[in-house]
Amino acid sequence: DWLVPPVFRAAEYGAILALAARADVPGALPAAFGLVSAVAYHHYDTVYRIRGGTGAPPHWLVRAIGGHEGRILAVALLAALLPAAGFPIALTALAAVIALVVLVESVRFWVSSGAPAVHDEGETA
Repeated sequence: DWLVPPVFRAAEYGAILALAARADVPGALPAAFGLVSAVAYHHYDTVYRIRGGTGAPPHWLVRAIGGHEGRILAVALLAALLPAAGFPIALTALAAVIALVVLVESVRFWVSSGAPAVHDEGETA
């Protein structure tokens, strides 16, 4: 059971990067790496919330950024429906929106009084 989340993450990251590489459009791969970075930060934030004992991020956040399947579907639709020149712009916009939503919620949570102090060793302070 512990291996399922990393497999889903690897599949999501791989699918996004593969679709961008397959598009063979200048700027698509860097935009895809930006999207993967924003999602990876969300996953990192989720892990530290759980390690701190506060549980996963709110459900509205997961719905707002699409979940694994939603993000892969969105990127696949963008790749299929947009002209080549518009694909990197759409990926960049998607990455920026996801990064903004995730960062605002993360900062809001970690500066709140309910946030735990979690050390890198996994022990709470």
